[in-house]
Amino acid sequence: MDKLTQKEVFKDLNPEKIDFYLLNKVDSTNTFAKEMSLKKDYLVVISEEQTAGRGRQGKDWYSPNAGNIYMSIRLKNNNPAPLSLIVGLLISEAMDSVSGRKINAGLKWPNDLLIDNKKICGILIESEISGDNNDFIIGIGINYSLPQKESWWGDIGQLADILPREKLINSILKKITFYAENGYQNWKFAWEKRCIHMGKEVKAISNNEKNYELGKFNGINEEGKMLLQTKNELKIISSGECSIKGIY
Repeated sequence: MDKLTQKEVFKDLNPEKIDFYLLNKVDSTNTFAKEMSLKKDYLVVISEEQTAGRGRQGKDWYSPNAGNIYMSIRLKNNNPAPLSLIVGLLISEAMDSVSGRKINAGLKWPNDLLIDNKKICGILIESEISGDNNDFIIGIGINYSLPQKESWWGDIGQLADILPREKLINSILKKITFYAENGYQNWKFAWEKRCIHMGKEVKAISNNEKNYELGKFNGINEEGKMLLQTKNELKIISSGECSIKGIY
């Protein structure tokens, strides 16, 4: 496994806008980013290993030193579009761009990326209040190699030749910084086009796992909320209320 180098990861990015930390080991890149003050437009933290990686809803994110991507970006974001959905879309697009082919990593609402119905990427968005500012921390984990796997986990090790880590990280950073400064027109259409369960029957389970709804996934609204057509009505559901089960 080749270690990441700042030269390649940071290629063609403006150092005057970004504070950059490349670490061998950290408890969590998101925690590190939250503890640092945002002195430039962006703060980027990348580590080869996390000892306390985190996913959504407080779940652990297995983070061995095995050549994966563990990255966090701290920034200000005044765009009303839902950041977690946007970031998933940008990562899927970055994979296509770097590889030069339509990998089309599928999007699972609200913010997972899947290939062959296996989760290969997770995203965790957190906020940190600093004075009058509310900064956002985007945590990204992408699996290239996992010594231990749950049945729903996948990796992109077989694509490493066309998706080298450094180039993929570089492309993701460029896309996120461009979005932060320019927005993304028609993002909802682009997200729905890559969604793997558009128009399909899904099971939306409440975060406490005590209740669930069955219905047809009819896409998302401008806030990124799920439009679930149940037997009796169209329900609008936020990611803070539930998650979709049974996709992988």
